Amino acid sequence: MKAISIIQDEHRAITAVVEGLRHLLEEIRAGRMAPDHALLRTLFAYIEQFPERLHHPKEDEFLFARLRVRRPDAAPILDALQREHEVGRERFAELKAAYERYAADPATLEPFREGVERYSHFHWKHMRREEDEVMPMARASLLAEDWTAIDAAFASNNDPIVGIPAQKAFRELFRRLVAIMPPPYGVGPEASR
Repeated sequence: MKAISIIQDEHRAITAVVEGLRHLLEEIRAGRMAPDHALLRTLFAYIEQFPERLHHPKEDEFLFARLRVRRPDAAPILDALQREHEVGRERFAELKAAYERYAADPATLEPFREGVERYSHFHWKHMRREEDEVMPMARASLLAEDWTAIDAAFASNNDPIVGIPAQKAFRELFRRLVAIMPPPYGVGPEASR
């Protein structure tokens, strides 16, 4: 069941990036920070390369597939979560387009920021459903051989060969986010309200 911890860690990392994006935009909106397009593009690259291309497909192909075999009654929630993975990709594409509009025209900050808020809310609800409903069901229903396959799939997420050649860049991204974000997400200065 190592995959459960890995998935939860990945959810925390995804949340940290999305929260970092929200924080940066609030700081820009409040005039406390100038737009850092290199950092914003790195955040978008992380979301595109990790959750959208690696994390969600592995949930679908390994965790959800094995759970469908052991718990056919789980099909409605698993179907809904897989649809949310598809919707998440579509919403991310829309968000990326909104960012490109903002990069070209700073006057479009507010629609971009609102899009980030919607995306953040969508992902938070999605991850909560996975952790609160699917993971307890998986713990109770999957067999040792199921976990062997699932654990192997998710353990490989740490391997740069599986599609994340920029692990060093992502570690640097997290360092930057932690340095600029206020507590409880980082160690940067307290946000002024």
